[in-house]
Amino acid sequence: MDLDKKLPPNLLLDTTVYIDAFQGRLPRDIDILLRATRVFHSTVTEAELAATIGRLDPADKRTAHIVKTISTSLDRRPLHRIRTPDRETWREAAIASGIIERLQGYAKADRRRALNDALIYFTALKHGDTVLTRNLGDFDFLQQVMPGGRMLFYV
Repeated sequence: MDLDKKLPPNLLLDTTVYIDAFQGRLPRDIDILLRATRVFHSTVTEAELAATIGRLDPADKRTAHIVKTISTSLDRRPLHRIRTPDRETWREAAIASGIIERLQGYAKADRRRALNDALIYFTALKHGDTVLTRNLGDFDFLQQVMPGGRMLFYV
């Protein structure tokens, strides 16, 4: 069995991957996969993780450790492995997220999340990457609304 033919050539990570890794909940087979393929990072996930830092309560004793964990992770991203949505990707993602928001009846608070997921999805689509995520609900729906992207889901 040729393992290389079964691996996606490039993975673009969703924010769920980082959160699970930070919390020690990343499945072992996903950890192995991340070591065996080319991993790309999105400026969208960077913004989502950085926003988390801003939302944390500075008075909470856990905050300093969480901030350090997130900041270190972001600082370690190799510049040549970062994907940034371009203008066309932003437009496609905005249209798709608007469709999803309307069809799913998203509350106003969920709209940013829909746009961020769409930005990751369309960035991966443009570069031929496979999105790695545990977020089956949102990304599966994105794929149904705008087929063509590759997804790898884990639980």
